[in-house]
Amino acid sequence: MPASRSRCRPIRRSRSPAKTPITTFVTSARAGAPAADSRHLTQPAYRADIDGLRALGVLLVVIFHAFPEALPGGFIGVDIFFVVSGYLISTIIFASLENGSFTYAEFYARRVRRIFPALALVLLSGWLLAWLVMLVDEQQQLGMHLVAGAGFVSNFVLWSEAGYFDSDAYSKPFLHLWSLGIEEQFYILWPLLLAFVWKRKWNFLAITVLVALASFAANVLTVASDPVAAFYAPWSRAWELMIGGMLAWLALHRPRSLTVNADWQSAIGLSLIVAGVVLLDKKAAFPGWWALLPTVGTALMVAAGSSAWLNRKVFGSRLMVSIGLISYPLYLWHWLLLSFAWIARGRMPPPGVRSAWVLLSLVLAYLSYRLLEKPLRAGGPKTALALAAVMATILLIGVATDARLVRPRNDDAAIGPILEALHDWEYPSGFQRTSFAGATVNARKGGAKTVLFIGDSHLEQYGPRVVALLDGDSARYHSAVFLTSAGCSPVPGSAQVNGSHAATCTAFREQVAKLVASPAVSAVVIGAAWNVYLIEASPHVVESGDIDAELRGLENFIRSIAADKKVYLLLDNPSGEQFEPRNFFEGSRLTRLTVKPFQQRIPLDQQQDALRKRLARLAVAAGATVIDPVAQICPDRHCPVMTVDGRPIYKDDNHYRPFYVREYAQFIDVALQD
Repeated sequence: MPASRSRCRPIRRSRSPAKTPITTFVTSARAGAPAADSRHLTQPAYRADIDGLRALGVLLVVIFHAFPEALPGGFIGVDIFFVVSGYLISTIIFASLENGSFTYAEFYARRVRRIFPALALVLLSGWLLAWLVMLVDEQQQLGMHLVAGAGFVSNFVLWSEAGYFDSDAYSKPFLHLWSLGIEEQFYILWPLLLAFVWKRKWNFLAITVLVALASFAANVLTVASDPVAAFYAPWSRAWELMIGGMLAWLALHRPRSLTVNADWQSAIGLSLIVAGVVLLDKKAAFPGWWALLPTVGTALMVAAGSSAWLNRKVFGSRLMVSIGLISYPLYLWHWLLLSFAWIARGRMPPPGVRSAWVLLSLVLAYLSYRLLEKPLRAGGPKTALALAAVMATILLIGVATDARLVRPRNDDAAIGPILEALHDWEYPSGFQRTSFAGATVNARKGGAKTVLFIGDSHLEQYGPRVVALLDGDSARYHSAVFLTSAGCSPVPGSAQVNGSHAATCTAFREQVAKLVASPAVSAVVIGAAWNVYLIEASPHVVESGDIDAELRGLENFIRSIAADKKVYLLLDNPSGEQFEPRNFFEGSRLTRLTVKPFQQRIPLDQQQDALRKRLARLAVAAGATVIDPVAQICPDRHCPVMTVDGRPIYKDDNHYRPFYVREYAQFIDVALQD
């Protein structure tokens, strides 16, 4: 990730806001830096081992992205970058403010010359590749990501997109810019805060520690309840940069306190990073407490100085330094290429192809560094202004792409109706967000009785039918209350876990247990993606693997409700790749895509049929009424894929589209009539 690599301008002795003497900034236990030129920003002395740390960080990330099964904890490479960036940038700001040489113009001009050249090239390359291989809806999303990347807010955009229907990570070529967004937000806000602190003669270290503690608390407090926010939010990541900031202050003012035993310190630091790589994977509650492994490890290695044996011999070696010098463009290029390789193929490319793209990213990173980044970094104010104009132009290109003013090469008219299906989702449109029996729900007023619908998105998909019924004759049908959570089984005590929102599922099931007992509820409809949770071959089968226990839990849950009120068990709809609209294309993204001839009806999957029958028997035995979509939609055990006029009836491989539900899901009506 970007941070200054410039050689040191000497630092002049001065006084800190707290009247603490500034010791000469040292680059190791034995080396010091002379006095600063007050006309320019003070730069930290160059340390080859820090470029080596950058190499370690980028190699971990690249291997993780290219071969996730080989290095599942490699994502912590980004956290190494955060600490290093915080250290270098804070050193520049602290020393420059204290020496009276800090100017916003020079600081931001340097950031522009450092960051914009390679980023602009990668953004434009991604945009051109998108025109070549993407479909119009994919290109439109890339346009928004182009805007976010050029505006350094990718972390916020990706955060807003995260959810049950979010697309695969590999389908987002600019996904990796989230970390660049966090760093740039730090570069913008941190000098403003420090300048404010400096004018008031407050202590830099105290402010840095305060920000770090507040940020770490935000991280720990949100990682369980909202892991997506903890991952993307700058306020839950700032503490990692602040660790570097604390190192910077100590290096300037208390350099001898940083190193106890340089060799052991560096070895322990590297051990902590290795432990993070070995112990962590995508299921870990990260950042959270786990992020201390790579961040503290990196801090120990930086504090050890360039004289430590590991730092000098390994991380200061020519190979590691060479990779470190191109780490920023390598980070930018590798994911772009891997993502488009995935998009072009429609799935993960074989290892040989991924290896080739990694090698190509190394070549492109070197060329970007030598021919673009290095020459432009030596430019002046005019260079910075020109680069800012280029980035503004890229942002406008992104706006035009997001508005579909730019169309991709694969833009056949026949593809349009298929693409419309992919984003066709209406729930909770037509419902009112309100409070019911102490819970926040989506409700629609009808008759005097109230029917509670509990489930996940497989229940939510029938919302348009419920809205249509109550729009047509609200007095004829009961009131409807939906308590749902996408990706979460509604059965209390279930072992099913949504990896992205584990705490959300737990809280949701607690609400379900309370609400079904409410006397305000006349009947309960229970529906979920049973085919996803309760079939062994499913990639999202309950984590315990004990399907019999899950079914017993469902049966007991139904019995507990049926003793007092009417219960309906809504069976699952057919699902599978053959229903996925994206599979209706043929040809190659690299040549030409067309809509292929398709089967009008698909045989019902045998495992899904067996589960459907088992659930029906269980429901009847427990006292529930069965609602079976298959009985109406697939009467001969063959299920429709498209309507007679060629419209896909699924939005993906397992959810019905709103128009189809409104017209054909009459089986749900009974719950609102009895």
